[in-house]
Amino acid sequence: MFTRFCMVFAIACAVLSLAANLVRAANPPTTTISVQGMHCAGCASKVGGKLKAVAGVSDADVDAAKAIAVVTAKPNAAPSPRALWEAVEKAGYKPTKLVGPAGTFVAKPKL
Repeated sequence: MFTRFCMVFAIACAVLSLAANLVRAANPPTTTISVQGMHCAGCASKVGGKLKAVAGVSDADVDAAKAIAVVTAKPNAAPSPRALWEAVEKAGYKPTKLVGPAGTFVAKPKL
């Protein structure tokens, strides 16, 4: 009886683990960056291009009107908050806030 319980419990744990991985893959983590100085679609495109070049980034949706960039990570990847911050700077704009899985930053992250 105890052995059967252990076997059922192990199978249930495996199923839950698989389900959690599927949910994570279906909803990859995002990072939102507030960007100062963008005025048009060209600005947004420039920021998006720099963000998409960062290791671990799958996509970057940049909205100049809202002054934000939403970065989606590749599955099982965690783009560096510092690299994302610096990508916005390299595009010629000022990041003012970054919120993501690694935390919330209002200055250039050290990681």
